[in-house]
Amino acid sequence: MVKKLTFEEFSKRTQEVLKAQKIFGEFTNNISTAFAIYQDILADEQMDVFISTAIAGNQAMTPMDDFERPKCPECGTGLRLKLGAKDSEEKEWNSAWVCTQCLAEFYSEKTAQEWKNELKRKDVE
Repeated sequence: MVKKLTFEEFSKRTQEVLKAQKIFGEFTNNISTAFAIYQDILADEQMDVFISTAIAGNQAMTPMDDFERPKCPECGTGLRLKLGAKDSEEKEWNSAWVCTQCLAEFYSEKTAQEWKNELKRKDVE
C-alpha cells in the first residue's frame, strides 16, 4: 500500500533529499546512497528513501492535495485548481477548476485561500 502524504509532508521529505544531495552528493552520484548516509548521520527522523508519484501520477503535488476536490460535472474526474486563469475572451479570473480529462474549465473570482477555507480537508492515512 502506498502512503498518501500531505503537501507539508511531501515538502519536508523533498527538502531532506535536497539537503542530502547538497551535503553528500560529492561523495556519490546516487541520491539514494546520499540520502541513506544523510539519515544515518544527520536526520532527526527516519524517512523512506523512495517518494512515489503513484497518487498524483505525473502531476506535481500542491497544497490543494490536502483537500477534497470538486468533481467535473461533465465526466466525474477530480478537478485541478488553476490560479490566474484567463477565459476564451481573455478575461482574468482569480482561479479556475480544470478537468484534465475533458479539458473543461470552470472560472471563479475566489482565491486559493478562499477555496481552502471552503473545501473539506481530506482524512490523512
